[in-house]
Amino acid sequence: MFKSLTVPSISMIAGTVLSLSCFAASAEVLIVVSAEAPFSRLTSSDLRDIYLGRRTQIANGIHVVPLDQSEGAAARSEFYTRYTGQTPAQIKAHWARQIFTGRGEPPQALSNNHAVVERLVGDTKALGYIDHSFLDDRLRVVAIE
Repeated sequence: MFKSLTVPSISMIAGTVLSLSCFAASAEVLIVVSAEAPFSRLTSSDLRDIYLGRRTQIANGIHVVPLDQSEGAAARSEFYTRYTGQTPAQIKAHWARQIFTGRGEPPQALSNNHAVVERLVGDTKALGYIDHSFLDDRLRVVAIE
């Protein structure tokens, strides 16, 4: 059975395994707010615009404060790749341009998932992302449409 496997077959199998592992990892990050927050849905463009500093309000004039995680955090990399379509390096370059031209400041970066959860619980305007294992009943998952 193993003698019939060719190099292209092995490459295809390896590619499939890697694709599945990347898919599983990307499903680990949740967009969350306090359970008391006045919103529970965002469009994907609203989310992208909030995290890229293009807007601070959503429908009905609700002000939103985005929270980030520190550079190098796995959740940060997955969040930006999945929801903005940009790599962490591209995000860093984006904010360098924004700061240099005086057009904005990046979201506050907190040290880890636990710090994001604690800040979200205390601020109903805050929006963050966390690893799914940190979700508890003090938080609400935001539906991204």
